[in-house]
Amino acid sequence: MNEHTIQTINLTKEYGNIRAVDNVSLNIRKGEIFGLLGPNGAGKTTTINILVGLSLPSSGTAKIAGYDVTKNPIEIKKRLGVAAQDAYFDHHLSIKDNLFYHGLLYGLPRKELKKRVDTALQWSKLEKYRNKKFQQLSGGMQKRLVVARAMLSDPEILLLDEPTTGLDPQTRRQVWEFIKDLKEEGKTVLLTTHYMEEADILCDRIAIIDHGRIIARGTPDELKRMWNKNIVIDITLSPNPGVLKEDVKNALNDISGVNYVEMKSNRIKIGVADDATVEQVLKSLIINIKTKISELNIIRPTLDDVFLHLTGREIR
Repeated sequence: MNEHTIQTINLTKEYGNIRAVDNVSLNIRKGEIFGLLGPNGAGKTTTINILVGLSLPSSGTAKIAGYDVTKNPIEIKKRLGVAAQDAYFDHHLSIKDNLFYHGLLYGLPRKELKKRVDTALQWSKLEKYRNKKFQQLSGGMQKRLVVARAMLSDPEILLLDEPTTGLDPQTRRQVWEFIKDLKEEGKTVLLTTHYMEEADILCDRIAIIDHGRIIARGTPDELKRMWNKNIVIDITLSPNPGVLKEDVKNALNDISGVNYVEMKSNRIKIGVADDATVEQVLKSLIINIKTKISELNIIRPTLDDVFLHLTGREIR
């Protein structure tokens, strides 16, 4: 298989004078979770629609497993599982039968399909709800069922479009665990989301998209370092610590990776480059500061900070 399981080159989609997707180039590697992160209306779902063949690009190319999405749709569908943002199930059928008839569309043999439906229900922890109808499930169960349906054909690649939208925090984290399982099974996952925390926790690499354009890309840590290279150690000492000695500041400044030290009253703020430096700084403080530390916070840049820095506003 191509090293880049999903690849787009200058992918563009126009609706009249509006460019919903604007020269998007992506290279998504086999076995990774790749996040397409951006606000509502940024072009995420339009990109997914092009990849699955629901929309034709105005220009540019898109390939999945080496196949052009406009020229080899059948070969692509053999390798692709899709969990769409809007789930459509027959409300008259049980979820077991919904999965079964969906599998028939892929041409799976009936005997094999029954086993796969059982496996999908077990994987999504929905076995005891197999005879329920889709509308009788909770929001979290519905989301799990959508992903389970995408897994039914055992695809190499999964496209998950906003898989946790509308879920409460507890249920969202449950769905995250299912998505992590996909990576453990060797699947390649393209995940669209507007949740910063979701992208940070799940994704190996992220592309931030806004107004149809990719404005930044990298690992979560690489993106966060774009905005601010410092991890800030914020320390509050016990009341009336006395005068903080200059040699304490000097000892901290001597540590490689310390970018600045601010000392005022009973507060110390230290900007450091990485986690290894954090450890060295904390060891130095234990040795050099005799006063009790009443509070210690380690403040890291967030993806929210990155987005605000890049676009000048919070995510929509």
